[in-house]
Amino acid sequence: MAGDTATPKLKRKRHDVQAQRKKAKVQNASSAVGQETAATPSTDLKTTPAKKVTAHGIVKTAGTPSQSQKKGKKHSKDGKSAVARSGSEAATPKTAHAPAASFLGDAPTGDVAEKLERKRLKAERLAEHREQRQQEREQKQKNGKQQPERRNRVVASGINGDAGVQGGTKAMSDDNLHDEQVDQKVPPDIRDPGDEKINNIKREQDDKKEFTANATPQTSVRTSRKGKQPKSKARSSASEPIGGWFLSQDPVFASDEKHLMLATSRSLQVYSTETSLLENTLQAGSANITAYALSSTTPNRVYVANTSGLITLWDWVESEKIGRWELGAHTRHMVVIQHPESRQDLVYCHESGTTHFLNVLALRTREHSSPTESKTILETNSPINGVQVLLEGKLVVVATSKSVLIGKRLKVQKTALQDFEYRWREFQTSQRITTSDAYVRLPDQLEKDKQRQQDPKDYIDLAIGDQEGVIYVFEDILSSLLTIEKSQKSGAEVETFADSLQPKRLHWHREAVGSLKWSRDGNYLISGGDETVMVIWQLSTGKQQFLPHLTAAIENLVLSPTGTSYAVSLANNSVVVLSTTELDAKTNILGVNSRRIEFAQMPLEADSSAYSYQRFSQIPMAVDPKNPMQVLYTAPSSQPRSQALHPPEPYMQTFDIAAQGAVRGQALTRNNATDLNMGPDGRKILEPNVEFLQFSEDGHWLATVDEWTPPRADFEYIDEGDLDFKEEERAHRRESHLKFWTRDVKNSQWVLESRINAPHFFTAVGAHARVLDLVSDPSRVGFATVGGDGFMRIWRPKTRGHDGVVLRGAKGDGVVSWSLEREIALSSSLDLLEPSHSEQASLDPRVARLAFSSDGSALAVGVSWASEVDDGVIHIIDAATGHIRRSITELNVTTLSCLGILGRHLIVVGHSIIVWDLVMDEIVQCTSLISPGIDVWDRIPLLRLAINETDRTFAIAHPQFQTQQNTPSTKTRPFKKGSMVVHVYDPYQPEVLCTHKIPDIVLALAAVKVGKGYIALDSSSSIRVLNSQNAPLQLPTPPPESTLALKAEKDERDEIENDDEQGDNALSGTLAVLPDDEALFGASENDKPVVRPEQLQHIFDSGPSHALPPVKDMFNAVVDLYARKPKVVPA
Repeated sequence: MAGDTATPKLKRKRHDVQAQRKKAKVQNASSAVGQETAATPSTDLKTTPAKKVTAHGIVKTAGTPSQSQKKGKKHSKDGKSAVARSGSEAATPKTAHAPAASFLGDAPTGDVAEKLERKRLKAERLAEHREQRQQEREQKQKNGKQQPERRNRVVASGINGDAGVQGGTKAMSDDNLHDEQVDQKVPPDIRDPGDEKINNIKREQDDKKEFTANATPQTSVRTSRKGKQPKSKARSSASEPIGGWFLSQDPVFASDEKHLMLATSRSLQVYSTETSLLENTLQAGSANITAYALSSTTPNRVYVANTSGLITLWDWVESEKIGRWELGAHTRHMVVIQHPESRQDLVYCHESGTTHFLNVLALRTREHSSPTESKTILETNSPINGVQVLLEGKLVVVATSKSVLIGKRLKVQKTALQDFEYRWREFQTSQRITTSDAYVRLPDQLEKDKQRQQDPKDYIDLAIGDQEGVIYVFEDILSSLLTIEKSQKSGAEVETFADSLQPKRLHWHREAVGSLKWSRDGNYLISGGDETVMVIWQLSTGKQQFLPHLTAAIENLVLSPTGTSYAVSLANNSVVVLSTTELDAKTNILGVNSRRIEFAQMPLEADSSAYSYQRFSQIPMAVDPKNPMQVLYTAPSSQPRSQALHPPEPYMQTFDIAAQGAVRGQALTRNNATDLNMGPDGRKILEPNVEFLQFSEDGHWLATVDEWTPPRADFEYIDEGDLDFKEEERAHRRESHLKFWTRDVKNSQWVLESRINAPHFFTAVGAHARVLDLVSDPSRVGFATVGGDGFMRIWRPKTRGHDGVVLRGAKGDGVVSWSLEREIALSSSLDLLEPSHSEQASLDPRVARLAFSSDGSALAVGVSWASEVDDGVIHIIDAATGHIRRSITELNVTTLSCLGILGRHLIVVGHSIIVWDLVMDEIVQCTSLISPGIDVWDRIPLLRLAINETDRTFAIAHPQFQTQQNTPSTKTRPFKKGSMVVHVYDPYQPEVLCTHKIPDIVLALAAVKVGKGYIALDSSSSIRVLNSQNAPLQLPTPPPESTLALKAEKDERDEIENDDEQGDNALSGTLAVLPDDEALFGASENDKPVVRPEQLQHIFDSGPSHALPPVKDMFNAVVDLYARKPKVVPA
């Protein structure tokens, strides 16, 4: 065979096998019964296997005669049966009565001979396979010794393979595992071009084994695998979560201070301090990050711990994993220092659980000569809040909730890890400790005449802050503890309290101290808390310096390595870097500041009947029509981790999905950023809450609704003995505002243009009513609201004028004011069925929802009244006249949650998903919603609905609260696990198109403006893009007999949607009517229409790639060009 590069030994063996096969075939042919079979040419009896190219491009040999008789005809790749030929000769055509030939074209054999031949060939193949495997192992060992030096280093970086690992620590390496998998999948001999033929034979043997096991041709197996994928269902895909809340750990400066490291639960992010831009992201995988620390020996390496008990060493510059170690414990704090002798990393880890441990780890890879070791230095039952290691591990400071432990190493001269033993001294505090920091004073910083009782390097100053806002400064804390220890009787253990140490007391903060740090020279203390003020304390003079009016409460403070910058983490998920001299912001990093719900705020497993699910109410969110990659949502001013309240949301934040970062924020209501946030009675002054947010159809206007209700504490003076009376008085003092904002393109802000006080109100009592929903008119600029007063109102802009002259503003534009265009009174179902029924129920609707049709001609209003006997009603209103055209009372909407219109269908989400055909006036779909762990009534504020007009789909998100498994970590936290399931539906199909499972509660769901998909914002402040990707696009070619049916269905849809436009308007979302059957197929080939290149360019070059219309619309536009009747040119 040409190009055969097999070894001589293998050639001789194969030649002997072929000779034996030839002899057996001749014997079988002479003993065959009957003479029906036509004579086969000698070329067909060649023993050289025929080559066949499979779908993967691998050269394969044809099967043996016995295999062909057992398995029948072999199918080629295109599904057609074929007779294999040897060499380049073709087989002789068979007669009509000839039996089926085998793959090699030989005559059929007897049963006995066939069995013997099959056993013999099987033994030969087995011998060949064993010999081949032996050659592979030898070649693999040979290649393994010749691997590059870099690969050996990576493999050794995570695996030690030694028996000296102590403390249950196990070393692993992702890179090594990856290399081993590659070696298993790709044989080493493939790298040698001279052994290509041997590899082909090995592939042939593997393919024959798969062929025998399946008992069907390989091409048929592949076809069946493809056929298993249902064509009607789309492959769902979701992007990785973007954003997330930064961990409550101090930010980490790089050694050069040009980069700042922050971590969310899913990734470690590296930002540039010069540009505030994200430069690198290290993904954590399925487990969540719990702690991270920079290497003390290699500046470009960082240790990352996660919830699965793993510590991973990353090269954050190259985004490469260096090593990985399995601890089997939950690491909460991590500090890295240099070993005093080997100058390698020592990692101090706090492992949390029922008992808290502080371990010292020497994590080593194969590039180190020493093994991985572990040593436990502290065990306590109190939760550890902070760990600080000083003087290369000589001193360790541990802070718990109400005590501080200071450990000093005993055997300083011994540097072996197993000799690390500490003497611990502890003192108690009366208040809960919220933050602490220690400072080591060097000998040149001490007074010369000061007499001390310990080594000069052991002079430690300690500062702690408590929940009452008091800062305690302990000077030379070790001397004070040693003095008290000596004054006590020998052998007696007496608790030491902080007051007995006579600390210096600093008190300015009204609430708990959020963070506290020493300056590099030890002369200043920097503190911050919920007051949004950073305080700099000068200890020698007692003076204070303030940096007020930060955007949120201060949670973490850290100084840069050189002491020239402060990194301040705020409670609105942002980090700002300030210069220490000018206190000017050099870096501003914004995270997603949407409402965050912690795991401890989930309902309890035991009893959740009194739990309020209103904290999961929907966050107002909208996609910018002019910037489809930007989403706008409401955000609180501050969300301190120490408070589990549901704060109001007076701000709006803009997040860019493409840039994966927040770009700006803006206040929509009055706020306490510059005003006092504390009342005379010491209670916080609450800000208004933004309830709704919507864009106009042109993207130039933004409408918001904010609401403020006095706190319940302000009505404690009313003592009528009736709680309902207090709530009624409180509701009468509600303030509600409808605001209209115009876009300021130059300054990238929204400017308030009009404000309407009390858009809905109770006339009888003169009180503001709640606005229950807000929607935008998709056909022209305008908005519709429905309120608790039982009215639906439509608002339109109007240019102001006087005596026919347009009033112009400062920029020369006409002054626009918004006013009420129309209001419609809504009646209940009982009022419709029984006109004499009291109208009291209509004054107190429980839930009301609005939905516009895509063309703006119809408006649906669904109302669920606060009445046990009223099932609710859905009104279909003519938006042009304001008349109610239809009142749907057949549906029970007492648990109404969402409402929408998609084409001719009305989507109602409540107890179930109902699709109502507005034209046929009937139900077409009804799907039950099953949400385990939550009641149907409690589920109302958690359901989400979004409609995508581009691909004509709608998405439903519903919650699931499941009980945690009985593990030691969940016994102390018996909370339910909340998650969401998002289903995407097509109103014309009863089954679900795709399903997305989100591990958190979805607080907002919206459809993308360009293309297919949805955007979800969850309770972890993460944004996900949910896509529904169909199978590869194939242009449909319907048969002629189905054309009339397609035309009839098309005409029906066009009539329903009032789409009478024709021609080349398909790009604007209007689908042109298909031509009739005669026009489409009756024209002859010579009468084809002429399509100019300019027409195609108009379709495909209508804008940038991200702004192109849907593929369906472009396809219909092309079909309109080629399927239209040719123009008749008059003679």
